[in-house]
Amino acid sequence: MIRTIIIDDEEHARNRLKYMLSQEQGLQVTEVCRNGIEAIEAIESIKPDLIFLDIEMPELNGFDVLTNLSGSSMPMVIFVTAFSEYAVKAFEVNALDYIHKPFDKERLSLALDKVRERIKSSSEDIVTERLEKFLLERAQGESEPSRFVLKSGGSIYIVQSKDILWVEASGNYVHIVTEKKKHLHRTTLSGILKRLNRTKFFQIHRSTIVNLDYVDHIEEWSYGDYKVVMKNGGELKMSRNYKELIQNI
Repeated sequence: MIRTIIIDDEEHARNRLKYMLSQEQGLQVTEVCRNGIEAIEAIESIKPDLIFLDIEMPELNGFDVLTNLSGSSMPMVIFVTAFSEYAVKAFEVNALDYIHKPFDKERLSLALDKVRERIKSSSEDIVTERLEKFLLERAQGESEPSRFVLKSGGSIYIVQSKDILWVEASGNYVHIVTEKKKHLHRTTLSGILKRLNRTKFFQIHRSTIVNLDYVDHIEEWSYGDYKVVMKNGGELKMSRNYKELIQNI
């Protein structure tokens, strides 16, 4: 159940939104607030999942409300306002959506879709963290972690390190390649390398790690660089600065 608070100084707007939300499955309006002071008290007490927050209100406006909240009480925020000039600032404070009054049921549904997607993503992150913790505890006696917990495409996978063919960096993520799938995982290449068996996994480029068990052969390429050809046909560039692999074949 998504616990929700409505915050608006206009009675008609509060009542209309409350009615519209009552038609939604899995959502409960736990409190309705008329101003920013009431809102802060209610949010700190109830700790809702979601708030619908008006911006223009007497005494404290919507941004003031968020500024005065403790970090542990910060819910998902959907701004509901008649003033379009606040849109940029709304997203600067990480609002999930910005609905311009008057709005219809379809526009509200789009905003709630974002809420449900955020909750689903957060739930997957929690499950992933718990699995990682469990597997790390199980691996206390092992010389190196033998499994990775990866969230990919809305699913959670447990990948054996021995099944990893190679790993490639991509910004703040890495692509972990196995025979069956290519997983996108949020971590650094150096963070992955620390968790792998260094007698099998070698860095061949500033953005690439390979599993020696899956290397077929190495070819000279150009200007002192090499090409690593994997047993599945994949081809990876090896920089002249990472020739450690050659000495281990």
